[in-house]
Amino acid sequence: MRRRRGPLAPAVLGAGYLLALAWRAGHQAEDADLGDKAEAVSHFIEAKFASDIAHISTAIAACALGIGLLLGLAAYGLVRARGAHRASLPRYLAESAFVVVALHTLATLHAMARAPQLYATRFYARGGASRTVQVLVTDVLGPGGVLALGALAVLLYVAGPGGRTWLFRPVLARVARFWGGARGLVSGAAAASLVTLGSWRADDAASPARAAGVVARAPAASRDPQRPLNVLILAADSLRADRITPRTSPNLEALAARSTRFDRAYVSVPRTFSSWVNILTGRHAHHHGVRSMFPRWEDRAKDFDALPHRLGRAGYATEVVGDYAADIFGRVDLGFARVDTPSFDFRQMLRQRGLERETPLLPFLHSHAGRALFPVLKELSHAADAELLADDTIAALERRRGAPFFLTVFFSTAHFPYAAPAPYYRAFTDPGYRGRYKYHKPVGLGGELPPDEADIAQIRALYDGAVLSIDAAMGRVLRALEVLGLADDTLVLVTADHGETLYDSDHGQGHGDHLFGDEGTHVPLLVHDPRQRIGRRVADIVRDVDIAPTVYELAGVPAPRDLDGRSLVPLTQGKPLEPAYAYAETELWFTESIQALPSRQRLPYPGIMQMTELDSTHGQIEVVLQKAMVPTTLVARHRMVRDARWKLLYVPTRMGAEYMLFDTLTDPGERQDLARAHPAEVERLRAPLWRWMLEDRGMMEQDGLLVPREETP
Repeated sequence: MRRRRGPLAPAVLGAGYLLALAWRAGHQAEDADLGDKAEAVSHFIEAKFASDIAHISTAIAACALGIGLLLGLAAYGLVRARGAHRASLPRYLAESAFVVVALHTLATLHAMARAPQLYATRFYARGGASRTVQVLVTDVLGPGGVLALGALAVLLYVAGPGGRTWLFRPVLARVARFWGGARGLVSGAAAASLVTLGSWRADDAASPARAAGVVARAPAASRDPQRPLNVLILAADSLRADRITPRTSPNLEALAARSTRFDRAYVSVPRTFSSWVNILTGRHAHHHGVRSMFPRWEDRAKDFDALPHRLGRAGYATEVVGDYAADIFGRVDLGFARVDTPSFDFRQMLRQRGLERETPLLPFLHSHAGRALFPVLKELSHAADAELLADDTIAALERRRGAPFFLTVFFSTAHFPYAAPAPYYRAFTDPGYRGRYKYHKPVGLGGELPPDEADIAQIRALYDGAVLSIDAAMGRVLRALEVLGLADDTLVLVTADHGETLYDSDHGQGHGDHLFGDEGTHVPLLVHDPRQRIGRRVADIVRDVDIAPTVYELAGVPAPRDLDGRSLVPLTQGKPLEPAYAYAETELWFTESIQALPSRQRLPYPGIMQMTELDSTHGQIEVVLQKAMVPTTLVARHRMVRDARWKLLYVPTRMGAEYMLFDTLTDPGERQDLARAHPAEVERLRAPLWRWMLEDRGMMEQDGLLVPREETP
């Protein structure tokens, strides 16, 4: 009688296999998006952060060891079900190793089908057989096909040739024997592996609000008119106003039908950090002081007297939830009592780099369990899964009982690289496309070849798929309000920190580099007040700084007196407001040349890597703008003012200030500068633009240019 083999050998094989794969992946990593700067950056990091790198490497190795052990135990369960645990030692080890590799391969293929962007560098970008494998997995099989293939493979292995049974014998008996004879340990390990893989959503099943497709509304008592409204802000990074359509945003389109829809809402800085501070303070950036994505400590460490802070003092439970672009909320205190977002400093960047290259582990880590182990995984731009964030949001809603809440949710999937998971990334794309942007649109630090027409069509389709994924997630959140009985007591606002230029009218791609066209500054704004039963559309110009005053009035909380915005409540009630101008300014230029911005139309300064430095004087290692570069970047900014028809741009150049005027009604692409043809309009708009620019107390007018104010001795 042959000896029965235990689970030790498969567990050791699994651990060794995952450790080897993780080591190999970490040492093959490339920082392609840094281009020719990669080597210098690598040397700097190795010299300055050796201990941090060692810590990250140890954590990754421990994770690989744990996942490998689970895979090995799951493999033992299958080997035992097949009867190979009674085989000779060499055959037992060989079969165990085979099953470990097969299970990991299936997990990788399933993860690749669901989130192909995480694997594109190691598979699709290499071409040849690797590319063929990924295209087959994503375009032919899909996540469901991979799971079906995996189930068939397990069935064939357990009951197929070479085992003690064949397909003609009862398979169910084999399955029963497997689960009954694994002594609990193996079964639990296999289940844990599947949960880590993310194929199951056990938490959704446990929570009726999070279960997909639940639309039944919980019975609710009549609303107490004395109870303050809850406030829910649903926002998406880079969401264009023109994408709120039945095609890309069916849930938001339905919400808009019973809300006040502001068709002409504009942000004043089309970059995330400054824009969010504008939104939540009701002040322009030159008043609150956060002027870039890399503000210095002295610009962040102040009392902003922001909306969350005031609502918190009024008894609201305040929270912000978000994925990778929401890391700005951990870098500035706007008054949120709870901040469930990624954090951002240089050490976090190192952890992110270390984990994103570990493709052998990502099938298990791209999940709630993985993010619990490594919170920095929320920072991965090409893993911004709106469904995971919807889960976090609904969990936050379930926690909010009793006190009114102010909850801000910030989705990042629509930000480049437009990396939505399946099925959204392929919802609008051409299946036959085989270019470099098959799954996402990464953005480096310059040097990329310009896209051709097929590339542009693909990029726009990827963006639309990302918007669709966010809409689906927001739809789940809105249904959860109904299920939890909160819908009648919750004010819902939908907006964005900025829009996105997608090669419209030869204006390039991105946001914040220029102000040509409305695509980067024009954002959606929906205000759903549950006390109002009808929807309306408003064509008035409104601004990001108007959002906080509006919430203050609707929530019944006194607003600060020094706001730049004004409440839009009259417009939500069908009453008129005096027309207002919308203002905006560009932000930092990350590269020394921008395709859509001719060199003659910019004051040059170095690329972002030459302008930033590491600040470790306040506990964390922050990437901040060098103090000496702040005035230079402020002088170089383009600025604009616009009304319902005309838009005036102030463009500082080496030859002086240039003004450009566009008729946005007859020329929405802003291709024709009408400044010479309509000098009266230029003068009419130049006066309020200069008043707005000179509100910046650190700047002054000199020879027609906005320059830093001279310091008095």
